[in-house]
Amino acid sequence: MSRIETSLLTEQVYNILREKIIGRTYMPGSKLDIHKLAEEFGVSRSPVKDAINQLVHEGLIEIIPRKGTYVTQLKFTDFIEVLDARLMIELWAAKQAIRNITDGELKEWGKIFQNMDALLDIAPFPFEKYSKLDMKFHMMLVEWANNNKIKEVFSSFNTHVDLSRIVHSTSLESTIKRHKDHWHMFEAMKNRDLPNLSRTLTNHIESLKIEAEERWDDLMAE
Repeated sequence: MSRIETSLLTEQVYNILREKIIGRTYMPGSKLDIHKLAEEFGVSRSPVKDAINQLVHEGLIEIIPRKGTYVTQLKFTDFIEVLDARLMIELWAAKQAIRNITDGELKEWGKIFQNMDALLDIAPFPFEKYSKLDMKFHMMLVEWANNNKIKEVFSSFNTHVDLSRIVHSTSLESTIKRHKDHWHMFEAMKNRDLPNLSRTLTNHIESLKIEAEERWDDLMAE
């Protein structure tokens, strides 16, 4: 493997490790050796440790005291329960936001969708870029509710990270299925149509649950 450039070492190590976990080069439950990773990347242990700490925060890596550092095991039941909690928060946030959202905020929301839309025409499909915009789109809805505690809880879910691990191999097909939901959410918010916004949000999350369940069996068989 070619050695990583000396600039922005932590970010580069982070990106490589994350890609390997999402792409299942490092399988769930695999033990990671910081010394070996540093040697492989041609860097000191410090940027590797920093990158691992970021991935621990995202839930992709877990550090077990007196045992070591491991790629986090996916737990299907936990993932589904988090999706249910996420839906509850987003439905509540939509009800709060729809009363006070400004034209400027709506315009910004629309731009995020347009940027997501443009990525669908790129080959190979840049799933990570799309996923980050998707997360930003939903996070913005929660932020409009102006409740920091709710925002902190929502941020802790990491459902986009977990979903990335589940649908990565079918990412474009999976994304296209739900992409238009974001446009329907935007239109419903613009029209102050809470019933339609709530219905679209519910269908969006339910489709994630269905796909996760279908993909889970394939993951367990790999």
